[in-house]
Amino acid sequence: MIISFILKAVLLGVTITFLLSWGYVKQQRKAEELYRTLGIKCEGKIIKKMKTEGAITIKEIEEIISGTKGTVVWSKNRLQVKDSKIVAKTILADMISKGLIVEAVVKGPKKYILK
Repeated sequence: MIISFILKAVLLGVTITFLLSWGYVKQQRKAEELYRTLGIKCEGKIIKKMKTEGAITIKEIEEIISGTKGTVVWSKNRLQVKDSKIVAKTILADMISKGLIVEAVVKGPKKYILK
């Protein structure tokens, strides 16, 4: 009887410790998660536009991603694109390094197409 109570108390303590440390780690990684979800949403919008129009310029990409919001389910914090020039350059570099898009060789401004 006493051993059962002690075992239950120890298990309760271990469970609470696990849940608190899991929440702490999630809180620390919240910024990373927000940036990742924002990047995924922007990439999705860019790819969708490229599928319909083919080649697009960086100005068009800036217009597409302007105002995009990134959220995570377990937090009320949000991340929104305010300066689309900076975000567009970062996302384009990331998409090129992943091999999703390539620069098209055309006259005029640089254009990007799906690979």
